[in-house]
Amino acid sequence: MLKSRIATALVIAPLTLTAVFFLSPQAFALFVALVVLMAAWEWTAMMRLVSRSQRTVYVLSVLFAIVLVQKLLPHYEKIIFLVAALWWLAATVLVVLYPRACALWCGRLSKGVVGFLVLVPTWAAIVYIRELSQGPWLIVYMFLIVWGADTGAYFAGKRFGKRKLMPRVSPAKSWAGIGGATVTVLLVSMFTQKHLYFSQDLSFGIYLLAMVLLFASVIGDLTESMFKRQCGIKDSGSILPGHGGIMDRIDSLTAAAPVFALCLILISQ
Repeated sequence: MLKSRIATALVIAPLTLTAVFFLSPQAFALFVALVVLMAAWEWTAMMRLVSRSQRTVYVLSVLFAIVLVQKLLPHYEKIIFLVAALWWLAATVLVVLYPRACALWCGRLSKGVVGFLVLVPTWAAIVYIRELSQGPWLIVYMFLIVWGADTGAYFAGKRFGKRKLMPRVSPAKSWAGIGGATVTVLLVSMFTQKHLYFSQDLSFGIYLLAMVLLFASVIGDLTESMFKRQCGIKDSGSILPGHGGIMDRIDSLTAAAPVFALCLILISQ
């Protein structure tokens, strides 16, 4: 399992970094849209859509929403990311209440709406951040935070993870994993702070931001785990050996990206 995870990561990481640093803005937006639409296809499985035509219609609906948001993004980016952040606050409540609040979101329509709230702002946030000064490096920082936290949590949880975090939602996650993730993101912020324009005047604020992004990434992960558990599936897909599906790889990012974009907007004001 670990070997396949590492092998897959060794393929994904160079491809992703190449896209971040070398694609034109239009090509990068298309690249991110393709990833999001693949995730949308997997999301339809959690909606329990069986018909290929139904699944295709949902994916096309997400594409239409992306096109619409692209038109709105230059003028309403703060509102878009604020709505996304409010959704993730609501998701936190749903995760804490699981399974008592299942009735609020277990229907196909509800899950479909949630899919839009999860996926479309992810596309918007990554594209928005890429266009900022130091945009590619800001995305690398975000990746280091999100996937560094995942790595730190994995190894700390394996070694010390006796006390479970939320066993009803995700039995594999532990408080020790959260500790490992916390250490990792703090170290990432410490080593990258002097290289990022937005953080040079934040002092200890960069560590607070790291904790906010860590919290968001954990909620993104737990939210997808909650939906998968309610559906009775282990992985969203099987396209990535050792990782599962696209959603399994970007679940933390779906929350962290719009929250990070909102924080960058607020910091710059």
